[in-house]
Amino acid sequence: MMSKTQIQKCFTQAHAVYDQQALAQQEIIRRLTALLATQGRHFDYCLEIGCGSGQLTRALAQHFSIQRWDLNDLCEPHQALSQILQHKPFRFMQGDAEQLCLPQQYDLIATASTMQWFEHKPQFLARCAAHLLPNGLLLFSTFAPENLFEIKQLTQIGLDYPELWQWRQWLEDDFEILHLSSDKIILEFDSPKAVLLHLKQTGVTATHQSMWTKKKLQDFYQNYEKNYRTSSGKVRLTYAPILGLAKRK
Repeated sequence: MMSKTQIQKCFTQAHAVYDQQALAQQEIIRRLTALLATQGRHFDYCLEIGCGSGQLTRALAQHFSIQRWDLNDLCEPHQALSQILQHKPFRFMQGDAEQLCLPQQYDLIATASTMQWFEHKPQFLARCAAHLLPNGLLLFSTFAPENLFEIKQLTQIGLDYPELWQWRQWLEDDFEILHLSSDKIILEFDSPKAVLLHLKQTGVTATHQSMWTKKKLQDFYQNYEKNYRTSSGKVRLTYAPILGLAKRK
């Protein structure tokens, strides 16, 4: 498992270009927002874990009425957050969400594309339940084992992602599961080099600590072209998001 320091470094370096490059994350957030809308539009107190540059924050602020916010991230607060939440009271808590001392209970805890980095996922879900009011909602996305499988197949490097059934099992103790599904988002790029640049610019190189030699890189490009070229002449990259919405029992 990667150290949180490495993760923090990769995402801090990607800050400036993250929003333009995070195409799969934008689609995930669109789907999460639609999911949450099935449960109502008003929340008194929201905690967002791993808010980053504020993509999910912006979507929640646009589509829902949220009175107060607690925002958390491993990296320094992004300047966009105060622009997104201009006149709304919010508090930023920097640090590792798995260790964070949560100050109170919420009626919504939301997190997008963050939990795959956690070491103790079931314990984190139990903590979320403990910090939700009765009938409070947990809205989340993470990734299934097929995520970025092109990279994993060619490099043997990548995160170990739990299966959908494991998430179901972990949630069932404390939550009524309102929605849990996995899906695929296929992105196309002009070249394997563009794929690696995309991963770097979205912080995902946190999973790629091995040094590329010139030979390794050439082999990677060649094999990627050979195995993952699309009919349009581009190359593909697969994201496999898991989307969840659960209500505290």
